[in-house]
Amino acid sequence: MAVRWSSEFFTALEHRELQASAMAVDSTGTFVLLAGRRYIAVRNLDDTDFENIRKFPRQSKYDVNTAEWNPTQQNSELCVISSNQHIEILKWSLGELTQTHSMRAHTRVITDLNWHKSDPNVLASCSIDTFIHIWDMRDFRKPSLSLSAIAEASQVRWNQVSPHILATAHDGDIKVWDQRKGNAPIQYITAHLSKINGLDWNPQIENQLATASQDNTVKFFDINNPRRVEFVLVSNAPVWRARFTPFGNGLVTVVVPQLRRGENSLLLWNTNSRSAPVHTFVGHKDVVLEFQWRKQKLGENDFQLVTWSRDQTLLVWRIEPFLQKLCGYDPNNCRKLDGVENEVSDTASEVSYKAVTKIKPLQQEFSLLNVQIPNLKVVKMDASQRCCVVSANANNYKVTLHVNFPNGYPNGIPPVFEIGQGSSIDEFVSKHLLQSLTYIAQQRVSKGRTCLEPCLRQFVVMLEQLVDSSDVTQLHQHQYLEPDVLGTFNDACIPFPRTSGAKFCSVSILVCFGRQLHMRRTLAKVDSSTPRALSALGNGFNNRRGNEQLTVISHYIQKQRLRIKQSNRSLKGVITVYDAAGLFSVNRQLAEKYILDGDVTRICKYNAKIAEFVGRWDLVQAWTLAGLVIKTQEVEQEDMMEHPFGNQLIQSLITHYANHSDLQTAAMLSCVFGKGQDEKARRKSLLKYFSVGTGSPYHTIPPADVVADGWVFPLLRAVRSNSLDNLRVEELPQLIPQKPPVSAFYEYYKLAYAEMLHRWGLLYNRAEILKYLCTPAEIHRGVEFLTDCQKCKEPSRTTSCPTCKRISLECIICHISVKGSANCCLVCGHGGHTKHIQQWFERYNVCATGCGCKCLIETVGMFNF
Repeated sequence: MAVRWSSEFFTALEHRELQASAMAVDSTGTFVLLAGRRYIAVRNLDDTDFENIRKFPRQSKYDVNTAEWNPTQQNSELCVISSNQHIEILKWSLGELTQTHSMRAHTRVITDLNWHKSDPNVLASCSIDTFIHIWDMRDFRKPSLSLSAIAEASQVRWNQVSPHILATAHDGDIKVWDQRKGNAPIQYITAHLSKINGLDWNPQIENQLATASQDNTVKFFDINNPRRVEFVLVSNAPVWRARFTPFGNGLVTVVVPQLRRGENSLLLWNTNSRSAPVHTFVGHKDVVLEFQWRKQKLGENDFQLVTWSRDQTLLVWRIEPFLQKLCGYDPNNCRKLDGVENEVSDTASEVSYKAVTKIKPLQQEFSLLNVQIPNLKVVKMDASQRCCVVSANANNYKVTLHVNFPNGYPNGIPPVFEIGQGSSIDEFVSKHLLQSLTYIAQQRVSKGRTCLEPCLRQFVVMLEQLVDSSDVTQLHQHQYLEPDVLGTFNDACIPFPRTSGAKFCSVSILVCFGRQLHMRRTLAKVDSSTPRALSALGNGFNNRRGNEQLTVISHYIQKQRLRIKQSNRSLKGVITVYDAAGLFSVNRQLAEKYILDGDVTRICKYNAKIAEFVGRWDLVQAWTLAGLVIKTQEVEQEDMMEHPFGNQLIQSLITHYANHSDLQTAAMLSCVFGKGQDEKARRKSLLKYFSVGTGSPYHTIPPADVVADGWVFPLLRAVRSNSLDNLRVEELPQLIPQKPPVSAFYEYYKLAYAEMLHRWGLLYNRAEILKYLCTPAEIHRGVEFLTDCQKCKEPSRTTSCPTCKRISLECIICHISVKGSANCCLVCGHGGHTKHIQQWFERYNVCATGCGCKCLIETVGMFNF
């Protein structure tokens, strides 16, 4: 365990041996609990003995997902943790932590827990199994109330003002419940198109709820007016948690741990001034897993924020009065300020206080600087003089860099860089080196971020690329690319393209790519790492010779040319294609042999034999069972789904195979047992659900859990775009308004299976499947030619008149109805068989009816614009 101090966080404790994944602060603000697979630890935050931490062994193969102390005074010694499907109640008493009860009612992983804010005996839990359970600590045997939400729940939170209200998050939606009103939510809110990661009720406003989402936003809702967002905070990354401060109009946010490992800061916002964060807490070296507010002690003006990170460091941050004022709260008068503009008066004492606080962020940045950068040595760091001096040695070049920090840094003002005396690079290189560093710094400080470490790392990288004097000469001979020419530093946060990987496609093919073995061995001798960002292709010392473009492969070739002798062996990447058919349930032999012609009994019997031939005994049983649903001698084909057990049994079979990724069987059963329905009724039903198409306002439709090797796609999108590439089944519920008929999912399976057959080259089989689709035809767009019936003069899109049922077009030459290829004049409308019309106009130039129209000339004239 190590201890660090900073000007902003006054306690920094490292507990790497714990490997804790959850943290909780008790209601008194005295104890913090850290829980993981190996240990549960409790530490007294007021204890100055940093070694004094109580660890209790916990042997489990599951991480602790959530931990929370009881917020009431009556049961303040109770703490609850969740691990997989279990809830454990722990009691902290006399320095000992004991487990009092273990509860289990959920059938899938528990995603969140939340104690009731005022009732000491009530706890809410939610899970992937779609249930929200309300527990009473006086009866641990089962939940006192269970709420069914259809879709999996990721968050649950009790209202902090109204004791009977709680909210839950389900993908991008929110449901608000009243525990007194049974199993039906009292309110739905369609909040985000992406997943909601965090919920928090405003502790002062009863009806206000904040949601943190994967779409980089935090939205605020009044649950009494759920259709309108009150306001939105926009972040630069997916938001993991957003929680109100216990003072003023503040809100603290952190980013999603799984996505942004380089973004470890907490952001403090004023919800009345939402353009940018008012403060950034920089201290953790890895992503923040949990943060909670510590109860304010009597007589203190400061608030304290406790944070736990994946770097296994516990930080306690002091929220001083000037930060509270930035959130519209005056700690001296214990009241909210009208605006941030009124926060500081120009007294001499506060001016001096401001001068001191300017040093603090720079001290903090210096204390967190990783000085183990290869080929770099820190000569001097002085926060009071606001300067830093470093030296770098790379490939026989020695350069000293001076960095001076203006008073406004890092709030939009970059540091000033200078090359020190005695450096072994010429003026040309120095100039462009400083330009590049200034550009990087400007990009960082424009967002209120510190920039010293990124600039130093880039400084070393650019020096390492100056291998010998010939390369320095080439910099003079070729035009230097400014950073914005290739978007170099704008790409600093874009990941470098993958140099190896693998992907499945829908026909059981696995495609792998990577660098050749001898190339990897060669590069490993000099640098085995892949660049972190795309900007490595276009930094200040890369250049373009003639028409040569900077590419991923040229990056590695250039490295090899600069550092070792060029090898005569090929440096091209390798793409390998594998047949992985044995890993999946879909089978090409079945696709070739299956039939859809004949009565249902014959189809099922024949397809069962085919399944037996390829050794799929589970499908033999399925087709045999399906054949028992109907006997054509006893039941009319149109009524086959009205068999007492037929409908449920077939639906169960189709759902079973769809959920087990056997899209082939699901689609075939959908074709066989869907063809007897009345086509007009089916089309009308589907048209009702597919005609509007922006999605359910409540998103309560459970997704069909089908994954056809990553190539399963929503029916509506596929019909509109005529493409089934890179869309997934999870999008289907969002594209189908309200609750769709079961046949809508069957249509979806058929279309995806037809795409699979197309990729196999089984075009005839694909056409057979498409015959069973009942999706409404696309609306025709563009020029359309109609024929007027010669009898009743009604327009017709087909060969027969929809009104009088006669053949709508009669040939003007032979006076026989036209059923095949036809041509008509666009001016007079007369026409007939193509062959007859061609023969007529080879001899004459006027219409055969005697109307006087010169059809060929008049028609050509219509298109002369």
